[in-house]
Amino acid sequence: MTATADAPADSAGPDSSSLFYDTWLDWLIIGLLGIGSVVAAWLGVTVSTAVDRAFAEDVAAEFLAGPDATEFPLTEPELADAIYAVATWAGGGLVVAGVLTLALCVWFRRYRNRVRDRLAEGRRPPRWHAPLLGGLLATALALVPFPQAVGGGAAGYLSDGSSTLDGAVAGVVFGAPGYVVWLAAVAGTLAAGFGFVAAFLVLVLLVELVVNVLFAAIGGLVAGFVWD
Repeated sequence: MTATADAPADSAGPDSSSLFYDTWLDWLIIGLLGIGSVVAAWLGVTVSTAVDRAFAEDVAAEFLAGPDATEFPLTEPELADAIYAVATWAGGGLVVAGVLTLALCVWFRRYRNRVRDRLAEGRRPPRWHAPLLGGLLATALALVPFPQAVGGGAAGYLSDGSSTLDGAVAGVVFGAPGYVVWLAAVAGTLAAGFGFVAAFLVLVLLVELVVNVLFAAIGGLVAGFVWD
């Protein structure tokens, strides 16, 4: 799509009365994110309290007893420490992610009201509104198949610039609360002195991010093509 961010209100673009600006979509996103935040916090507390050092030692011993673990770079005590560090820090990250997601819900509601006020004044939404909304919509719909493509499609439909680029950015926004958990796990393994495990976690996160961006960009491309 070729419209610019400072285009006049009557320029080509999505109708401001479309469902993407309706309050029911706000409540859908807020409701699903709110439920997810509570579940994340509960899981965080459960993991932090259920995984103790004895449990980590049992898991490490069972894993290293397998035939595929003969060349594993960590000894049993080191693996147990790494498992315990990941579980403890990731559990704390889940709690933090839950709290931050609740705060995000409050902010998002107020932000969307400001967007509708801009539309009522004949102005365009903020330039970053399309990928933000698409990414949060994908996060809220995380349990449906290919939510990245859905969010990227929404971003591409609302885009004032490149629908593919906005879709890709929506893919970055997708799963934002999960980044907190990943970063907490990485920090925990680094603090425990297991740089190898931290590097592996970072690699997995980067692969996941690339997949998210790819699917979201495809969704944005398709939406932009259909809208044009």
